[in-house]
Amino acid sequence: MTGLTAALAALVVTATACTSTEPSSPSPPTATTSPPPSVSRPLVLSPPEIRPGHRQIASGGPRRGGWDLGAVQLAKGTSWVNVNCVSDTGTGRLTLTVDTVGEFTVDCPSTEVRINVNQLNLAEGRKGRFHIETSQAVRWTADIQVPD
Repeated sequence: MTGLTAALAALVVTATACTSTEPSSPSPPTATTSPPPSVSRPLVLSPPEIRPGHRQIASGGPRRGGWDLGAVQLAKGTSWVNVNCVSDTGTGRLTLTVDTVGEFTVDCPSTEVRINVNQLNLAEGRKGRFHIETSQAVRWTADIQVPD
């Protein structure tokens, strides 16, 4: 019984030591100043605008990496091949191909959305495939517009 009494006495002493009636002095507030985290927002990648007097015959995106936008029938006259792109890091490259017509290579920076407009003046209509080649680090949206 003395062991139990000693254990109870030790418990009472421990309990009374934790409940002090003296006011404790508050610790001074610590001022930690840290710069706000820089928030990196992705650049907004909008589709190309439709030009007056033209209609869109193929479009794709926003996407990453290469993509085949399918067969297109280009009309006689002025057509537009448009691509808006941005790279995750550094400068990415994007190649647009309209077989039977031509190929365009575009630099896509990481600091801004690059808007590229390529004018085609065709003496006669042509059929071809619209294809884009680029890395997964490049986001893009593209279209082809022909006269109404």
